[in-house]
Amino acid sequence: MKRIACSLAILSLTIFACIFPTATPTQAPLATATLAPTLAATLTATSVATELTTETTTPGVETPLFPSNNAFCDKLSVYIDPALASSTTCETIPASQEMEFHPQYFKLTLVGYPLQGKFFPATISFFSVQDYTALLPDHVPGLVTDLQALISGGLPGTKSLPFLPVFNAAQTFHSNYVHFPFLTGNGIRYLTLFAQYAAPINNHDLFYTYQGLTTDGKYWVSAILPVNNPILPDNADNPPGGQTWEQFTNNYQVYQADMITQLEAQTPDSFTPSLNALDGMISTITIQP
Repeated sequence: MKRIACSLAILSLTIFACIFPTATPTQAPLATATLAPTLAATLTATSVATELTTETTTPGVETPLFPSNNAFCDKLSVYIDPALASSTTCETIPASQEMEFHPQYFKLTLVGYPLQGKFFPATISFFSVQDYTALLPDHVPGLVTDLQALISGGLPGTKSLPFLPVFNAAQTFHSNYVHFPFLTGNGIRYLTLFAQYAAPINNHDLFYTYQGLTTDGKYWVSAILPVNNPILPDNADNPPGGQTWEQFTNNYQVYQADMITQLEAQTPDSFTPSLNALDGMISTITIQP
């Protein structure tokens, strides 16, 4: 990102680079199933790849545990409304201990998402907690503890909220915080952006994220979904109000507090996509054992 030299101590984070996978994705169009996922005890859970699915069963083929879900990536399935994506890709991201530092994980990308050309694409990933802990034993267990505390009803406070994967940038703020379950676990959602400097909150970099844990504690779910709001500038090219970068940086905490108040005053449907639509999608996620 721009103006790295302007970074503040409050924005310092750890070490690792952003994740740019090299795996070749497999694209799958979305089925038009009705959003009504229910637990069917008689169905057999199975790891389904990115093949198109409907609620019609095929003799000799195992049926997903939540038949309304229409997008799949290894153990992950989710119902994605056609208004949020036209298809998906599923990637197996290889483990990395060099410029990138993460275990192997799986990433579902929403193709045809309403917002394009943003800092992050729209993705839903999941990580093995055990594998991530083995790579970062001084970092990941603390994140798990913090996330469990929030899921149990703890207050978020002003410090950075739990987030994986690890980026070489800092979580500059968070707003619009809610905690709610998905089908096989629980987690938190909030709006944020990551930067290496005192960045204006803007529509290019802003995203909705959901960070959750499966009920058995084995998997960490991470959704990164760009959102826009009319009150925000298109990008972070210039500090607001005609300020110089030095003036803006020196008053960044006051600016943050004001913008958080403004964002939290917006209705869910004033965002693109609607926060309600994104919450609804996230609530259908299942990670098979």
